[in-house]
Amino acid sequence: METYLLDTNLVSVLYDAHRPNHTSVRQAIENLESGASQLVSAVTIAELRFGLALSQAVGRPLTHIEACIERAEEHPLANIDRHTAAAFAHVKASVAQQRLDLARRAPRWVEMWTDRVTSEMLQIDENDLWITAQAIERNYTIVTSDRDFINVIAPALPELQVLLV
Repeated sequence: METYLLDTNLVSVLYDAHRPNHTSVRQAIENLESGASQLVSAVTIAELRFGLALSQAVGRPLTHIEACIERAEEHPLANIDRHTAAAFAHVKASVAQQRLDLARRAPRWVEMWTDRVTSEMLQIDENDLWITAQAIERNYTIVTSDRDFINVIAPALPELQVLLV
């Protein structure tokens, strides 16, 4: 039976009825294999809590973010351990080898990486690489609305399973 790892952008839409694509995301989740596990990454919880902290700092409404975190935490949690760290190294190196000019020194921060062919910023988030590492390590399918998983990350990792919603 399939195990699904719900990405942060998907979770934030799934549990916020005011988001424009909420209905289509909810429907996609309902259509997943019946009885299949749906996990949330520890990275996702961290990203949601970061958003909450920023909203608190600037005095924005918090109720919908707190509700999203509460619902996300109802899912089983995919943790990070030493095996995930090894998978992360594989993921990051694979993306770098496929997309960067390794003859030049690559910027330390993934968010600053540019494609060796187009010279355009890849615009991927390092947290997405951690979530990818968890999925590869445990043979999970990432469920996401983030096209970067399909367009940038998956081409470097043929073993990665992604369901784009």
